[in-house]
Amino acid sequence: MSDDLQGLVADLERLDDIVATWDETQRATVQAVRTTLEAIQAEAFRRIIREVKQTSEGLASLRAAVEDPWVYSVLTYHGLLAAPEPPVEDRIRTALKTVQPMLEGHQGGVELVAFVEPDEAQIRLLGSCNGCAFSDATVKLGIERALVEQVAEVERVTVVRGVAPAQSANVAGSPFAVPWEDAIAASEVPDGGVVAVELERASVLLTRVDGEVKAYPNACAHLGMPLEMGEIADGVLTCSYHGFRFLLSTGECLTAPEIGLMAFPVQVSGERVQVRVTT
Repeated sequence: MSDDLQGLVADLERLDDIVATWDETQRATVQAVRTTLEAIQAEAFRRIIREVKQTSEGLASLRAAVEDPWVYSVLTYHGLLAAPEPPVEDRIRTALKTVQPMLEGHQGGVELVAFVEPDEAQIRLLGSCNGCAFSDATVKLGIERALVEQVAEVERVTVVRGVAPAQSANVAGSPFAVPWEDAIAASEVPDGGVVAVELERASVLLTRVDGEVKAYPNACAHLGMPLEMGEIADGVLTCSYHGFRFLLSTGECLTAPEIGLMAFPVQVSGERVQVRVTT
């Protein structure tokens, strides 16, 4: 048997491999013994830590003790010491990697310049993204969203401007921009009524209110049931499944105001209605 930490961990892994070849009853017995011992040890460590932390001297000693790899490994294993989180800059760079493939497809890129306490990530756009007319959309729809969702400290993203390179002729827009989808002829959208259209990104409900075309998800905000067969009266659409009522003019839910229908952007180009499905 080894007498160093890495060697002992390797020994445990080999023993686990051996136990894995035993029958189910034997494996269950070993696991029960292991679980019981671990529970006893964890509670003992928990009580020691609680007592040591009662004084500033004890707390300082505990901090020094966890720098020892043996102590650190055991306390981490028992869930009594959280593994340190990587620096915020490293986590931002990791988050940026999730959007890099989209940017590279447009001959662009992004890099972290600095993290400014308490919540600002400063970035620099590279390649065709730097100075592109669609860079604001790229930052808002792709980069900022990725950073805010993946790095808790980040709430703001600002762009450090550099000299814009010559633009590639085939850059047509932000890789994160939501496209307009052709839906239906404008003449087919009923006044005060609804018509459902299946688009690539979603099923959409179209209506015309006071001459303006509106678009909503063809899904009740209650349980997601289709709305196209609902009853319409006085500008209110009532879901045929559970009776939830929605204003066609705004999507507001009269039954439960907190779950209204989200309106999709709509434009009429020539004789065609186009919808941008933003979810």
